[in-house]
Amino acid sequence: MKAKFLSFLTISLTLILGSCQNSFKTETQKQKDNYSIEIEGLFQKNDKLEVYYLIEGKDWSNENSISQAIYGSNKMQKIVLDLPQDVTPKNLRIDLGVNPSQSYVTIKNIVIKFKDKSLDGGNEIFLDWFTPNEFVTWDMNYYGYKLSSVNGSYDPYLLGNDLLMDKMANELKQ
Repeated sequence: MKAKFLSFLTISLTLILGSCQNSFKTETQKQKDNYSIEIEGLFQKNDKLEVYYLIEGKDWSNENSISQAIYGSNKMQKIVLDLPQDVTPKNLRIDLGVNPSQSYVTIKNIVIKFKDKSLDGGNEIFLDWFTPNEFVTWDMNYYGYKLSSVNGSYDPYLLGNDLLMDKMANELKQ
């Protein structure tokens, strides 16, 4: 009798857990219908990371941006920014922060995902995709980016170049 009850209980739990996993997979798949940008980096001070996305026929604007607060840490962090549904970016610009006391940032990887496809910028491949502006310079001693003010202004960012735009258009097609 105990053996039948235990068998029934085991089968019931297996069915319940299996249906929960299927539900989780369905929810996860729905979340992949929009573009997302994963940035793995070291930000030692509290700051705000912002990603601007360029849409065909539009100019760069605050309206087409998303941001994420970053809490300072001496450990690598993975920051995920999800673009709105039904947005197909032509190009990306990654603003590395607004805190002028954030003098160094290390970026280990940038991954751009859409549905089941991704552009993985690991092993410094992302360096070929983005061009830093005048507020961002490579520091060999720190082995990362030095962020600095120029003429009293502070706006460090990495702008996607033609190679990134080609990769997004060809490798992340809908």
